[in-house]
Amino acid sequence: MHESVILDASVLMALEKINLLQLLCKLYKEIILPEGVIAEFGNVNIECYSKRKIKSKLIKVLTQDLNLGRGEAEVIALAYESGTNVLIDDLKARKIAEDFGLTVSGTIGLLLKAEKTGLISSAFEKAKELKEMGFYVSNELLNKMAKI
Repeated sequence: MHESVILDASVLMALEKINLLQLLCKLYKEIILPEGVIAEFGNVNIECYSKRKIKSKLIKVLTQDLNLGRGEAEVIALAYESGTNVLIDDLKARKIAEDFGLTVSGTIGLLLKAEKTGLISSAFEKAKELKEMGFYVSNELLNKMAKI
C-alpha cells in the first residue's frame, strides 16, 4: 500500500461501473473523500476511506470564479492545503489542480497503476470497457494504452 489520495466522484463512478472500487484500498493507504464528493456519489462501499468536512476559502473561488462543481472544488482545496495527491477525471478540474501545483491522476492512471502492480491483467481492456459504458476515453489514449 502506498500514499493517501483524495478522490473526485467521477473516479468512484468509473470504478464502480467496472466493479473495481476495491482496487482503491489495495493501491492506497487512505482514500480521502470530501463531503461534497460523497453527496455527489452516494453510499461509498469501500472500507478504507475517511470523510472530510472542508472549510476553505478556496472553495468559493473554485466554485464561483472558476465554475467547478462542489466536489471537485473540495478535492482541490483539500489537496492544496494538505499536499495530498488527487484523482480527478474532469479535464478542466485537472488543469486547475495542476495550476495549483498538485499531483493529478485519474481513473486511467489508476488502472495503469493497478496493472503495473499486478492487481488487474489489462488496464487497456478495463479502459475499453469503460468507454463502451459511456465513460469518456479518447481514441488517442486508448491507442497509446494498446501499445503498452
